[in-house]
Amino acid sequence: MRFETALITGGSTGIGEALVRQLVAEGCRVVFCARRQERIDALCEELGDSAIGIQADVSDPHRAEALVKEAEEILGSLDLIIANAGRGRDVPAERMTVRDITDVFQLNVMGATATIAAGIAPMVRQQKGYLVGISSVASNRGLPTTAAYCASKACFSTFLESLRVDLRNTPIKVIDIRPGFIDTPLTKKNKFAMPFLMSSEKAARLILAAIKKGRPVYTFPWQMAILAKILRLLPGPVYEGIAGRVLGTIRSKSP
Repeated sequence: MRFETALITGGSTGIGEALVRQLVAEGCRVVFCARRQERIDALCEELGDSAIGIQADVSDPHRAEALVKEAEEILGSLDLIIANAGRGRDVPAERMTVRDITDVFQLNVMGATATIAAGIAPMVRQQKGYLVGISSVASNRGLPTTAAYCASKACFSTFLESLRVDLRNTPIKVIDIRPGFIDTPLTKKNKFAMPFLMSSEKAARLILAAIKKGRPVYTFPWQMAILAKILRLLPGPVYEGIAGRVLGTIRSKSP
């Protein structure tokens, strides 16, 4: 299976960049967005005419909606939309500010959901397409010092699930991707241990394979998928005790 056209948000670094590179290598024409024009220019120059970069801050949901329309006009169709742009902050509750919450939700929830929602109409018109959201394994439970991030990804995953129900009798696929720790500029800021850390390139290969198989929810690496299932089954008080002691200890011992 090969995609002809695609839109990827947050496409100049990390998972997004790796997805752009792999799709272009497969012969796909890709529109991607990022905030830094110099990074966009460098990637477009390297990848050639099949990569079309647009400067856009998709934390603004109206800009995200306009980006989808612009991408459809440029490409003529949209086989694949990947809402990848996201951010996270490692902030203990006692130091959390309103901005720590709103900045994360603005991009991870408002921008991401607007991107996916804007893609529904063109895919309904063409009677095909894949709507893909990059959520996180952190969507499963509330992890220490990342309340806003975990909550934003849980919100996004629930949004995707609801769309999947609504569109179940259409040819449109709605896919929720939940990575563990991936080596990206975002995770390089982490000051805690990141088990099963994976390269962006390998993550992109696994993500595209899961999309092509039409997997509705895909959590990886497999070790994190198993851990997520176990943690979901734990009663609240048990989980909170473990999270407070074990995960808190891991963070405190990290450089």
